Amino acid sequence: MSEATPNPSATPETPTPKPRLVRWLIGLPVLFFALLMALGYFLNTPETEARWVARETIRLCWKEVQKPPKEGKPVHFTEAGECQKLEFDFKTQFGENP
Repeated sequence: MSEATPNPSATPETPTPKPRLVRWLIGLPVLFFALLMALGYFLNTPETEARWVARETIRLCWKEVQKPPKEGKPVHFTEAGECQKLEFDFKTQFGENP
Protein backbone atom coordinates (compact mmCIF):
# COMPACT_ATOMS: atom_id res chain seq x y z
CA MET A 1 0.00 0.00 0.00
CA SER A 2 1.54 3.14 -1.12
CA GLU A 3 0.28 6.58 -0.36
CA ALA A 4 -1.06 8.52 -3.28
CA THR A 5 0.83 11.69 -3.93
CA PRO A 6 -1.12 14.70 -5.10
CA ASN A 7 -0.81 15.43 -8.77
CA PRO A 8 0.66 18.91 -9.20
CA SER A 9 -0.89 19.29 -12.63
CA ALA A 10 -4.43 18.90 -11.22
CA THR A 11 -6.17 22.19 -10.52
CA PRO A 12 -7.32 22.75 -6.94
CA GLU A 13 -11.02 22.96 -6.37
CA THR A 14 -12.22 26.54 -6.28
CA PRO A 15 -14.93 27.35 -3.79
CA THR A 16 -18.26 28.03 -5.38
CA PRO A 17 -19.17 31.73 -5.24
CA LYS A 18 -22.11 32.74 -3.08
CA PRO A 19 -25.26 33.07 -5.05
CA ARG A 20 -26.17 36.61 -5.98
CA LEU A 21 -29.68 36.05 -4.70
CA VAL A 22 -28.44 35.86 -1.12
CA ARG A 23 -26.61 39.16 -1.49
CA TRP A 24 -29.72 40.82 -2.90
CA LEU A 25 -31.96 39.38 -0.16
CA ILE A 26 -29.68 40.83 2.49
CA GLY A 27 -28.70 44.05 0.71
CA LEU A 28 -32.12 45.31 -0.34
CA PRO A 29 -33.71 45.43 3.15
CA VAL A 30 -30.57 47.05 4.58
CA LEU A 31 -30.58 49.66 1.80
CA PHE A 32 -34.32 50.27 2.25
CA PHE A 33 -33.88 50.77 6.00
CA ALA A 34 -30.97 53.17 5.44
CA LEU A 35 -33.05 55.20 2.98
CA LEU A 36 -35.94 55.41 5.45
CA MET A 37 -33.60 56.57 8.20
CA ALA A 38 -32.11 59.25 5.93
CA LEU A 39 -35.57 60.40 4.84
CA GLY A 40 -36.71 60.65 8.46
CA TYR A 41 -33.62 62.60 9.39
CA PHE A 42 -34.12 65.17 6.63
CA LEU A 43 -37.89 65.52 7.15
CA ASN A 44 -37.64 65.99 10.91
CA THR A 45 -37.71 69.73 11.47
CA PRO A 46 -38.11 71.67 14.72
CA GLU A 47 -41.66 72.59 13.64
CA THR A 48 -42.73 68.96 13.11
CA GLU A 49 -41.28 68.05 16.48
CA ALA A 50 -43.12 70.96 18.14
CA ARG A 51 -46.38 69.81 16.51
CA TRP A 52 -45.85 66.29 17.79
CA VAL A 53 -45.15 67.52 21.33
CA ALA A 54 -48.24 69.77 21.27
CA ARG A 55 -50.45 66.95 19.98
CA GLU A 56 -49.19 64.56 22.63
CA THR A 57 -49.75 67.17 25.35
CA ILE A 58 -53.37 67.62 24.22
CA ARG A 59 -53.89 63.85 24.04
CA LEU A 60 -52.51 63.39 27.57
CA CYS A 61 -54.59 66.30 28.84
CA TRP A 62 -57.85 64.74 27.64
CA LYS A 63 -56.79 61.34 28.95
CA GLU A 64 -55.98 62.73 32.39
CA VAL A 65 -59.19 64.77 32.60
CA GLN A 66 -61.34 61.73 31.78
CA LYS A 67 -59.71 59.44 34.34
CA PRO A 68 -60.15 59.85 38.07
CA PRO A 69 -56.92 60.97 39.77
CA LYS A 70 -54.81 58.25 41.34
CA GLU A 71 -53.52 58.64 44.84
CA GLY A 72 -49.87 59.60 45.03
CA LYS A 73 -49.68 60.62 41.38
CA PRO A 74 -49.44 64.31 40.47
CA VAL A 75 -52.28 65.80 38.45
CA HIS A 76 -51.15 68.13 35.69
CA PHE A 77 -54.51 68.92 34.08
CA THR A 78 -57.63 69.26 36.16
CA GLU A 79 -60.31 70.71 33.88
CA ALA A 80 -61.49 70.19 30.32
CA GLY A 81 -61.09 73.95 29.81
CA GLU A 82 -57.33 73.55 30.00
CA CYS A 83 -57.43 70.96 27.21
CA GLN A 84 -59.64 73.19 25.11
CA LYS A 85 -57.19 76.06 25.60
CA LEU A 86 -54.33 73.80 24.48
CA GLU A 87 -56.33 72.87 21.37
CA PHE A 88 -57.09 76.52 20.64
CA ASP A 89 -53.41 77.42 21.01
CA PHE A 90 -52.48 74.57 18.65
CA LYS A 91 -54.98 75.76 16.02
CA THR A 92 -53.71 79.33 16.36
CA GLN A 93 -50.06 78.37 16.11
CA PHE A 94 -50.18 75.71 13.39
CA GLY A 95 -53.43 76.53 11.56
CA GLU A 96 -54.88 73.02 11.79
CA ASN A 97 -56.70 70.77 14.21
CA PRO A 98 -54.57 68.59 16.48
